[in-house]
Amino acid sequence: MATRTIRVLKQRDWTEAELLAANFQYYAVRKRLVMAKMLETSVDVELTLEVLVAGEGDIMIYDPGDTFHNQLDDYNHWPVKRDLFRQNYRRWDEPDWTPNPIETFLIAHGCRPYYKAVGVWAQQLTRNLYVQSLESQRPVLIPPGRWLCVGVQGEPYHMNDRDFRSRYIIPAATA
Repeated sequence: MATRTIRVLKQRDWTEAELLAANFQYYAVRKRLVMAKMLETSVDVELTLEVLVAGEGDIMIYDPGDTFHNQLDDYNHWPVKRDLFRQNYRRWDEPDWTPNPIETFLIAHGCRPYYKAVGVWAQQLTRNLYVQSLESQRPVLIPPGRWLCVGVQGEPYHMNDRDFRSRYIIPAATA
């Protein structure tokens, strides 16, 4: 009896030519405020399709959003490995910025203002694909319609359409 091999997209070195040949396109990032905090202990983050594992020293990113919450975990958040955070994020540098009440709450809980400064190679999936992200313990089946992204170290991750469009600039010709 033949066994079926499941193809899983994992972190690897990509050339620009390979990304283009695999139907990825580069998307510039939208400058938007996020709040970041270094983790003192490991934590699991339950998302829609998977549970991500963040280790001590990793960075938790919080999207302040427009709604005040009483708990940090009630804000949209995701972990980023420390070295990837250093490559992708910069301190918030808007000179006239004054934190609003939500941002003040996050600052009071140890967060600091940053923004993602690096774009991403991505494509919107048209078929199911297994992806092994850096923070996930096992491959996850990603459905069509979600965005498959490849980061600066060749690490794959995914996000829904709404979040992708809020974080990256989609040229009018491809929107």
